[in-house]
Amino acid sequence: MSDADHPVGDGPRYADELTTGIVWEIGDFLLPRLERAARTHPSDSEEGITASALAESVETLVLTLEWAITGGTPARARVPIGIPPPPKPTEEERRVRAERRLERLREDWNHLCALAGHWRSAPGFQCSRWRKLDFRDAAHERWYQQQLSYRHLPSRVIRPVPPSW
Repeated sequence: MSDADHPVGDGPRYADELTTGIVWEIGDFLLPRLERAARTHPSDSEEGITASALAESVETLVLTLEWAITGGTPARARVPIGIPPPPKPTEEERRVRAERRLERLREDWNHLCALAGHWRSAPGFQCSRWRKLDFRDAAHERWYQQQLSYRHLPSRVIRPVPPSW
């Protein structure tokens, strides 16, 4: 699917809008190119090593994002008998954990977009969908705008211009 098939700005706006589908779009775009580059060069050459390392990094990032989006949990650890279970988190602890999770999602997504950005001129690259995110969610953006307003500062967030059809 080319950029022409997508209206401007149809990608996620916030980290809480990320889906495994859009994460895998980038993975499915990058990984074949990186694997092809790795096969083109001898495995012990700098080019082969670089392409293999980058492919592994992209795959790890995609899988990490997928795990974070789906809320997967690592395998259960055995807790020895006699050890009390951890206390249930407070509402504030749950809120902070949720914010941290979204911030990690945003940062990992932005890293993946930065890597993909090197292929911006390649056919199939989707500028309107694969762009960096500035905020975890709408509440985070409102808080940011409120802070700017208090300080009388202009926003530095760049939003895509919607098409004028």
